[in-house]
Amino acid sequence: MPNSDDSQKQPAQFILYPQPCQEEDDEIDLLALFNVLKRRWRFIFGFPLACTLVAVVVVLWVLPVVYKSSAVLMPAEGSGETSKLAALAGSLPISIPGLDTGGESQNIPNFLNSRTLKQRLIDKYDLLPRLYPDAWDETAKRWKSDDPEAVPSTILALQSGALSGRYSVSKDDKTGLITIYWDDQDPAFAKVMVDRVIAELQYYLDNEYVSDARREREFVESQLAKASAELEYWERQVPSQNLTLDKIQRERFAAQTVYTELRKQLEIAKIAEAKQIVSFRVLDNPFVPVQRASPKRSLICALTLVLTGFMAVFLVIGHNFWIQARQRAAGTDLTSTTPSA
Repeated sequence: MPNSDDSQKQPAQFILYPQPCQEEDDEIDLLALFNVLKRRWRFIFGFPLACTLVAVVVVLWVLPVVYKSSAVLMPAEGSGETSKLAALAGSLPISIPGLDTGGESQNIPNFLNSRTLKQRLIDKYDLLPRLYPDAWDETAKRWKSDDPEAVPSTILALQSGALSGRYSVSKDDKTGLITIYWDDQDPAFAKVMVDRVIAELQYYLDNEYVSDARREREFVESQLAKASAELEYWERQVPSQNLTLDKIQRERFAAQTVYTELRKQLEIAKIAEAKQIVSFRVLDNPFVPVQRASPKRSLICALTLVLTGFMAVFLVIGHNFWIQARQRAAGTDLTSTTPSA
């Protein structure tokens, strides 16, 4: 018979400990957040003020004062006699190539932004000491290092864009006006450099710029000289046993025809070349600036104050969330390690 004690045994009971609720309230308690900010008000106000004070010291005694001088140029394609030639060309019953030269003025900004001009400015006006003042001994008027590889060169200045922070050119697509800027700590030198850039541009247009029409005119002139010599040769010939009168007349007529045609082409080429002459007028001459262009002290200080103020608030909120996250993690770990009965 089964033991009565066994029949009266109760099934094993297990004690279940309630688990903490894992649901978190995602809503932000604005009142608690305000209290957090209120407790940390010293940091919220002190941090931006300290950063702004540092910014004031930097803009007043660290950042160099830079002045900007500028000049405005208006490109002009043909004027005066050129306009008369263009009007004459319009009355001719022939088509003259090269008169549609609306893109010729683009050569001015192209040259102003070219590496050729920058190299001329650096070499001609000895700008390397200004571009690399830390390597230049102003008292001894020499480079501080005797190592040729350590001495700045024109190629280094061009490749590193040393002029980018000083010299710039902009063009208004609507008006076509071109503005030249030069920044320097010496306001008088900034004005002088703008004048030098304009002078280099004028020299390039007068002596180095060769248009398509000019090349065509020079080619026609060379062919006309040959045709003129050919015509003179046959005009001097007289009939002989080996040279008949009919042949002389034929060759003279052919040379005359070629010469006449080339004379026409030469006049057309001259008109086209006159139309392609690229020039400019200085609308606003460069000046010696009085007000500094940079640094913008008020703007820098105001932005520093505002940005660091937001940063201080975010730091306080982030630190508070970090603390709460650590507390929740510590509570979860304590619950998971509770022993069972």
